[in-house]
This record gives sequence, structure tokens and C-alpha cells, in this order.
Amino acid sequence: MFFSTARLRLLLASSFLLLPTCAAHTNTIFTSSVSYCSPPETLLVQKFDIAYTPANNSVTFNVSAASVEQNVNVSANILLNVYGRRPVNLTIDICSLFNGALCPLPVYNFVGAESLPLPPSLSITQYIPGIAYIIPDLEAFAQLTLTDVQTGELKACIQATLSNGWSTHQPGVAWATGGIGLLALASAMWQSLVPESLAPLRLLDLISLYQIIASSSFLNLNYPVIFRAFTLNFSWAMGLFAQSPVSSMQRSINHMRNITGGTLPNGSGSSIALINRKLSPYNSPVSEVVVPPQRLVSAARLLPKVNLADLATPGFIPPSTAANYTALAARDVQTVTTGGTNVLQAGIPIYVNTIGIATANAFMTAFLTALILLACTLATIGIFYAVVYVLARRKSRPEWLSDVRRRTPVVAQTWGFRMALICSYPLVLFAFYQWTLHDSWLAIFISAITFVALLGIIGYAVLRVLLFARKSSPYNLYIDLPCFEPLYGKYRVERYFFFVLPIAAIFLRALFTAFAHADGTVAIIAIVVIEGCLVLSLLVLRPARTRRADVLSVFIALVRLFCAALCIGFLEQLQTAAIPRVVIGIIIAVIYSIAVVFMFLNTLWNLGLKRVYLRRAFTSLQSSQSPSSSDSMLEKNDIERDPVDKKVTMSAVRAVGSPADSVYNGRPGNPTPTHNVRLDPHVNQPYPTFTPTATFAEPPSASNTETSYGSQIPSRWRASYLWRDSRSSESEHSSPAAGMGYSAGRTQPSSPSYYNSGRQPAIEEEGTGYAR
Repeated sequence: MFFSTARLRLLLASSFLLLPTCAAHTNTIFTSSVSYCSPPETLLVQKFDIAYTPANNSVTFNVSAASVEQNVNVSANILLNVYGRRPVNLTIDICSLFNGALCPLPVYNFVGAESLPLPPSLSITQYIPGIAYIIPDLEAFAQLTLTDVQTGELKACIQATLSNGWSTHQPGVAWATGGIGLLALASAMWQSLVPESLAPLRLLDLISLYQIIASSSFLNLNYPVIFRAFTLNFSWAMGLFAQSPVSSMQRSINHMRNITGGTLPNGSGSSIALINRKLSPYNSPVSEVVVPPQRLVSAARLLPKVNLADLATPGFIPPSTAANYTALAARDVQTVTTGGTNVLQAGIPIYVNTIGIATANAFMTAFLTALILLACTLATIGIFYAVVYVLARRKSRPEWLSDVRRRTPVVAQTWGFRMALICSYPLVLFAFYQWTLHDSWLAIFISAITFVALLGIIGYAVLRVLLFARKSSPYNLYIDLPCFEPLYGKYRVERYFFFVLPIAAIFLRALFTAFAHADGTVAIIAIVVIEGCLVLSLLVLRPARTRRADVLSVFIALVRLFCAALCIGFLEQLQTAAIPRVVIGIIIAVIYSIAVVFMFLNTLWNLGLKRVYLRRAFTSLQSSQSPSSSDSMLEKNDIERDPVDKKVTMSAVRAVGSPADSVYNGRPGNPTPTHNVRLDPHVNQPYPTFTPTATFAEPPSASNTETSYGSQIPSRWRASYLWRDSRSSESEHSSPAAGMGYSAGRTQPSSPSYYNSGRQPAIEEEGTGYAR
């Protein structure tokens, strides 16, 4: 193959780690958001976009601001905060700029967009290290403070977060993870009718891993921006797709909330400016975001317009005050109230607002996404059933088509239940969180109905499986309860009950994430305990069918536990420095990426690589046979072609136990003599008819009443290891169905073949005495 597995793994790992390498990138630092850091009294900003390019030591700006106070001489202080450190803290004399046109500060609307080369004496490169241009999700901001040179009074304070264009939140990564999910979905749908297939069960494991990665940023912790951006690549698994705050879905949800008592703010275009200043990327607890007074906005609309590019022109004459400029009526600068009601706290508020969804819209967005998924599932099942029904009515239909048509209702029920399991975690989590907001009564009502519906569906399935297995037998689950296979399908029959633990872990994790959102310490400790208990149960019980499945389950559980434990370093009480927090975030992102790659390889394995591997292993085994075996095979072919010359037939060769027979029939050579041995007729007698006596494993009536052929055995004794019908020998010779796994009194299909694996004892078919 052109791409080896190692190269594919390296390619995927690099794509998950976020640095696109296919496109040319110019090193630059630019502003990504602007906000106020003190009540504005002199300067009102509408737009403040500045970019610095070190290649030519130039600054590109697009500024729109207004000065509304006369006779103000100010000095400007520029502060650069990078990961909590302050490498730049400069004070600039405003009067020395633009030929003294800004001293005193003119009362104008300043607008302008220009690219200006800086003089060699003013080089910013020495203050910015080279790594700042390439590290993704840079945590830095620049602060501009204007202070009156006479009184020392603070006149304006503007904060602008900085970015270099690199981020771990990449559309390509989100599409890649979604493509893996679609591949797993296609594999699961294709193999739904294949007995003992693990692809439908591994689909739940993959989506569950995606949801855990996304929800790991929902706690009230001081996450680094690089880790929060990484988890945004998996937001679609929680039903949250990136969209504009003014999209049709968000506008509809906002309208519904507004007419049903909703008071929380709607989504904004940029959430970075609204983040709590104690959190990343600000790492500065002394600053506060405020809103400008309305009197400043009204005064700014009456000011004349001045282009900053014209200030450097000699002989510049300011325009008349009669020229009104009202562009500041629609400000681009993000502002919030001084009370802090609009300040985004860590957890779900920052996460959802970053992708354009308001905090109060999280549940309704996930709910509408779940409805769309349900509609797509029902449409797919309906189309499939219609196609099968039409093809099955044809006269020249294959035999397997009738079996597919008979199993379609069960497959439809199974997929409906599987989709309920997929949607349960995000819907339950956001339903709990919606109850804590006290926003819209209609949203709370819908969330309560959704929670009750999911609890009824999943709770009924859990109780039904547990009670049936206790009253009848877990070996009959595939026969009597096949639609609940997503619960017990990937576990051994003796460990069928293990599905209760992952479901309980999911509900508990949603409970602590939603209701403990104000205290990140309680939430993260509870999650670590939950994940630790899950790992311990997997190590002790080893519930999977095979050893490989046990290893995969333990690996994923350890990844979840280890990453949850590392998140303890994000607690605000620990006051971990910004750079160590970033390192911890990168480590968690790498571990999660490795887990995703492993699940992708597992999807390919279940999709068809397993068959290719086994076929290649069998071919290599045949080619590695010894020369004596090859000679024996040639001799065997000669005997079949010319039995007259050899004076022997293949039956005689098998009677003597030839080496060829030992190789190709999988048993050692039998040293049977070459001549027939006469058997003693007194020794070769049939076994006498066995009449069972009463034992502790038989029903009370087994020793007193003669059991007739085809009689109904109580359900609790159908899977008994000691039950054997007294007429099994007669059934073997008289009933043709006995050898096929069917009883004469009751037609019942055989259970899956892995019941007779190395871990399960053989089960006798009812009324036949044959073990599966």
C-alpha cells in the first residue's frame, strides 16, 4: 500500500494536534477582540484592529474612535501581558506623534486604515519572542491606558486580546472526527444484520469518547485556551454545531425564550472579550469590563470625522464641526455591565458562546439537533424497510432476503434504542444545566419532558434485561430481548449486568457537571472518583467477550481517568501559572488524540481489516508448511488421481492416519494399524437407556413423572447444566430437527455461537440433549 499504517497514524496524530502545515503562513500578531477595562470618560472606541508584522517591522491598523472631551493632554501607556507576564510596559508621549496633532487630544471621530513602517529606533521584535508567532491559541493581550498629564486622572483604558492565527480549533479536525464517526456509523449499519458483529457496539464507544472529550471543558476550571479550543472540535458530538448568533436556529430559540420569561442575554459575535478577567487568556484579576455611559455615545454622534492618515500631512486643517459622523451608533466593541451579569464564567458559558450559542440556548440547540437525528434515523429505517419489502415480494428473490425482512423490525427497534443511548448524555447534562438557569419556563418544561422520556426508555430497558436474566437465563437474552443488545451485546454472558456501571457513570457525571458548575473542585473530584471506580470494575470483572476487547475498554477508561486527574491542575484555588497550565492542556489533548486514533483503527479493524489479516495469516501458514507435509500432499493428490496403481483409496489413507490427514484436518497422526481390527461383538453393545433420577438441579416432578417427547420444560431449567432429556437418544434418530438445534415440541432458534466460546459452558438445547 502507498500509505503504511504507521504513516496513517502519524498523519492523523498530527492533524489532531492542530497545526496545519499545508498552507503558507506569515508571522504576525493581531488583535482578536477589544473591550473596556475602565469606565470610558474621554475616549469611545468603535473598532480597534491592529496587526504587527515582524518581517518588515510594520504596523497595520483599522481604528475608529471618538474623543469627546476638550483640552485634554494625555500620555499613553502600552502594556503587553503574555501568559500572565508583562514583557512590555511602555509610556509614549502623544504630543510627539503625527506632528503634534494629538496634543491636546482633538475632539473628533478618528477613523483610518493604513499600514505604516516603523522606524528602526522603535522595534517591537526585541520584546516578542519567536515562539509567540507559532504557538497555537496565544494567551496575550495589549492594554492602552490614557492618563491626564496634569491631574493623573485615568481617561480611557482599552484591552485588546492578541492572536497569531494558529489555533487547535480547526474545521479540518472537526471534519476529520466527524468523518470517523460517519465511517463507524456506516460500518455499524452495514453489519447490523451480521450475527456477533462488534461494529454497532463500537459505535457507542466512539461517540461516548467524543462526548467525554467535549464535556471535559464544561467544568468551572481555569482551562488554557489551547485545550478549550481543542475540545471545540468535538462539540458536534454534544449536539452543538458552530453557528452564527444570528442564524435562523438561534434567532428562533431567542424568540421562544423572550416570550416565555427568558431574561438571560443572547449570544454575541465574540465571546473572548466577555470572558472573566481572572481566566485565560487574560490571567489578570485586577481588570474589569465595563459599559460606556450613554452620554458619551450621544456626544460622539455629533463629532466631525478625521482620517488618521491625514494627520501626518503638513498643513492639515481639521474639518468643520458641522460634518456629522454617526457610525458609532453601531459599536463593534464588546461591553458588559459593571455588575458582571454578562461576564462569561468558566465551563459551559464560555464553551457554547465561543461557537456562537448563548448560554441559555445550549439545551434547546442540543434538543433540536437530537430531533433532527431522530428524524434522519426514522427516514433511513423506513427507506430500508420499503426497499426490502419490495424486493422480498419478487418471485426470484434470494433466500437471505426473507431472513432480512423478518429481522428488519428488530433491527429498527435496536437502532432506535441505540440512538436514545447516543443522545442521552448531552440531553441529560444540558437539561440539568437548564434547570439551574431559571430562564425560560418553556425551555425548562421541555427539558423536564425530555429527561423523563429518556429515563423511561433507558430505565425500562435496564430493568427489563435485569429481571429477565434473573427469572429466565442470561443465555436467552439474544432470543427473547434482541432489541436491547446495545446494553449487553459487548459483554460476556456471565457479565451481562456490567452495562449498569457505564450508564450510572454517565448520569452521575452529567449530574455533577451541571449542578456543581459553580464549584469546580467538587465536580472534578467527583468525576475522578467515578472514572476510578469504572477502571477498577473493568480490571476486576473483565466483562468483555475477548481479551482484546478487555484491553481496549481498560485503555479508554484509563485515558478518561488520567485526563480527568490532570484537570485538577486547572483549579483556580491552586493558582497554577499560565505556562504550566498550557503544558497540561497540551498533554491532555495529545492523550485524547491517541485514544481517538486507536478507536479509528478499531473501526477499520471491524470494517474489514480483520478478515484481511486472518486471510493473510492463513496464507502465510500454508506457505510455511514443512517439505514433508508438501510431499505428503503431493502423494495424496497422486492417490486421488491414480487409485488403481496405488491399490489404495483415500479412505484407506485416512484409516492409517497419514501425515497429510494430520495437517489438513487439524489433529495429530493416528497410529492405527493398516489392517482392519475385528471388534468383539460382546463388547460393542449400545448403551442402555438412561432414566434420570432426582437431583438437586431437576424440577421436583422429574423423578416421579415420565417425561413425554416434546414436553415443555420450565424456563428456569432450560439453561441448566445438569438437565438432559431421557429421550435424547430417541430424538437424535427420530427427529431431523434435533440435529439442527430445534426441539420437536417448540421451535426455537439457536443462540449466537459465541455462547459456546472458551468462557461460556455449553448449553443443552431444550428436549434434544444436544449442546450448542
